[in-house]
Amino acid sequence: FTLTTTSGRPSRLLPVPSNVRPRAKHIMFASTVANPLAMPAPALRARSAAGAARRLRVQAASWQKAVSAEELKSSNKSRVVVELEGQKVLIQEFMGDVFAVSNKCPHLGLSLQGKTPLLSATVNDDGCIVCPAHGSAFDMKTGDPKGEWCPNMPELPFIGKAGAKETPLPVFEARVNDDGDVEVLI
Repeated sequence: FTLTTTSGRPSRLLPVPSNVRPRAKHIMFASTVANPLAMPAPALRARSAAGAARRLRVQAASWQKAVSAEELKSSNKSRVVVELEGQKVLIQEFMGDVFAVSNKCPHLGLSLQGKTPLLSATVNDDGCIVCPAHGSAFDMKTGDPKGEWCPNMPELPFIGKAGAKETPLPVFEARVNDDGDVEVLI
């Protein structure tokens, strides 16, 4: 649906029945306002008044074809990076399962899979992908950091480790469809 504000007054939203609520990770907000639905009405009115006729597009996630399963298995390290909906997504086959994670390490935004072997992530026996620059390991199912945060970074006096605090890696649902294509819910 589209929420359109005119003359600085937001449209009223009707409550959604509990049996039709989509899961939060399957909703994407495209707007110049962070998440206007989470703001109290007076704050929303103030933001809307600043830019009358703003539109908020709420788009449900959909399955996107990323790569064929054959192409994934034959690639180097059973791994490919694809761009889906403007995001670089790393697709990894590991022990018969297919995983999809963001190709950006949440620490400093560096690529997990770069163009050279030196800048290529590794996958350990626990099913964690390890950042080649900082050494942080992330569970490919949940994105949760495992083990020490940024073990390759020096500990600075009074500051600690530079960059973002311990942050999970964004993950996406992945599946292989009946045609043998890997699809990602994004």
